[in-house]
Amino acid sequence: MRTIIIVLYYFIVCVISIPLLLIECIVRKINEKAAAAFAIRVVYVAFNITMFISGCRKHVTGIENIPKDTPVMFAANHRSFYDIIFAYASIASAGVQVAFVSKIEIKKFPMIAQWMYFLNCLFMDRGDIKQNMGVILKAISLVKDGYSIYIAPEGTRNATDTLLEFKEGSMKIATKTNAPIVPVCIKNTEKIFEDHLPWVKGGDIYIEYGEPIYPNQLDKEQKKHIGAYVQSVIQKMYDK
Repeated sequence: MRTIIIVLYYFIVCVISIPLLLIECIVRKINEKAAAAFAIRVVYVAFNITMFISGCRKHVTGIENIPKDTPVMFAANHRSFYDIIFAYASIASAGVQVAFVSKIEIKKFPMIAQWMYFLNCLFMDRGDIKQNMGVILKAISLVKDGYSIYIAPEGTRNATDTLLEFKEGSMKIATKTNAPIVPVCIKNTEKIFEDHLPWVKGGDIYIEYGEPIYPNQLDKEQKKHIGAYVQSVIQKMYDK
């Protein structure tokens, strides 16, 4: 039943989005950051309704660890389609303007892709190394412009208890801008959808924001393999 409601809700959101996107376009011509703030609010509400309909019981900890005075790079493990919904809603509640790095396939979903564009989200083609580097460079530019970036350095969904190797290239977003890295640990989101496709079932989902990691404060060996270091931090958070 939840699956049917979610599908109907998606179509309703698509219809409602048409006039809202027109407003977004007008505001963007006047003030780009104000337009991003408007888009954040719309998506925040839509995602929270999605989780409510899906029966998600949200558990958020460590939100106070997110620095408020500087853009950051959120580095997270990736378990489910619901990761983005859950993470975005919790980060937006902290008043942070964040752009997500997502797989390019998301661009196929009407209205979702349009809202992500207005949120300065970036789309990565995992099979194109050159395009990936372009996305990383764009993400670096966004951080320099004051936006935080959220990325899943595993590169794909992984619902096992052992994190996949983090892509070292993704860490350049932080090392080239000296932005703090906020480790993000997500649990149980796969139990909402992926564990019983195509049905949506309610359950407890968890997200924890760890203490920020400052690249310039790491020792030589940690800096050399910063992706592995961040992975180990999140793995310890997961194993707690």
